[in-house]
Amino acid sequence: QPLVEAKNLIKDIEFLVLDFETTGLDASKEKIISIGYTVIKNFHVLSGTSRHILINPKQELTEQNVVIHQLTDEELKCGLPLSKAIDKLLSQMANRVIVVHFDKIEKGFLNQACHKLYQINTLPLIMLDTLKIERRKMQKMQQYTQPDGLRLFNLREKYNLPRYKAHNAMQDAISTAELFLAQVDYMGNKEAIKLRQLT
Repeated sequence: QPLVEAKNLIKDIEFLVLDFETTGLDASKEKIISIGYTVIKNFHVLSGTSRHILINPKQELTEQNVVIHQLTDEELKCGLPLSKAIDKLLSQMANRVIVVHFDKIEKGFLNQACHKLYQINTLPLIMLDTLKIERRKMQKMQQYTQPDGLRLFNLREKYNLPRYKAHNAMQDAISTAELFLAQVDYMGNKEAIKLRQLT
């Protein structure tokens, strides 16, 4: 599928908001254990599109993994193989712009999975990062924030969004979608915003 063009108005674009939960931060060594996503269309989160996919990592979790993600080895044994989960995800990504919070994780793990499964090193896609959108806004206003201030739950607080439980992939995807819509709202005249203004 062709990529969405940068000149397109965001009001005409569908966004797939994505979150991965993983066994660690290093994409070359660690595994994706769950994928969460939801769709934004016409500036609305389409809650009926939200999905949470568990993935069988074929390895035992550490105690720390279980504490952080609240997922057990038993639950993940019933999860999909990585190949089926990524196939499902790629079918959802077609003709959409991807939105994440802190793109290093999703980009790294997605590229690693595509290399392993399809021998593709870098997946062609457009990915917006709510963390980078916020950082650019603050630089424009010549404001400084502690790195901690750019974490998802801290930014939600800044935009007066309710607190959600973190580290559930679907919940984090919905949290990121709401943050993205709040950021777009803040920019004003959202009907006239082009995709290139957010990249």
